[in-house]
Amino acid sequence: MSDPHVVPFVPGERLYLREVSPDDVGEAYHRWLNDLEVTQYTESRFFPNSMTRLREYVARFAGDRDNLFLAIVLRKDDRHIGNIKLGPINWIHRTGDIGIIIGEKGCWGQGHASEAIRLLTDHAFRVLNLRRLTAGCYATNVGSLKAFLKAGFQQEGVRKRQYWSATAYVDEILLGKERGD
Repeated sequence: MSDPHVVPFVPGERLYLREVSPDDVGEAYHRWLNDLEVTQYTESRFFPNSMTRLREYVARFAGDRDNLFLAIVLRKDDRHIGNIKLGPINWIHRTGDIGIIIGEKGCWGQGHASEAIRLLTDHAFRVLNLRRLTAGCYATNVGSLKAFLKAGFQQEGVRKRQYWSATAYVDEILLGKERGD
């Protein structure tokens, strides 16, 4: 990490996770969330994303104890390549849901998503004392499914024809991981 003021929230081998700030909402971030290839498996693809709207979205998570919204940053050049979110967290049942997006297409297929998922999962179990994490993805989102499976999640179910995807309804794959799995 070249900037001595940046403290990784969750350090990893090739990347680190840190809080997403409104300062992260720049040209690259705006490009990601308006690129139909990047957002094809997200609900954000249905609405235009202005800089103002994106800054408001990011600011909404500041200080939110039930959602951990983190930037995925490459260690080698401190480049913000995507985001990962844990939440909502249910503190009574000690569960949370993970969502992830790698916005920089040049970083796809390099294992960054699975590393980020592993880092956040470890933090959730070890530091936050959660006992179970879940995730879901479109059945057609092969990259996301592979990343979660590689990070130790197991497929737990399928919701048939849950999402509209380009030309047809597709299934949602439900994934989960318990502490100790």
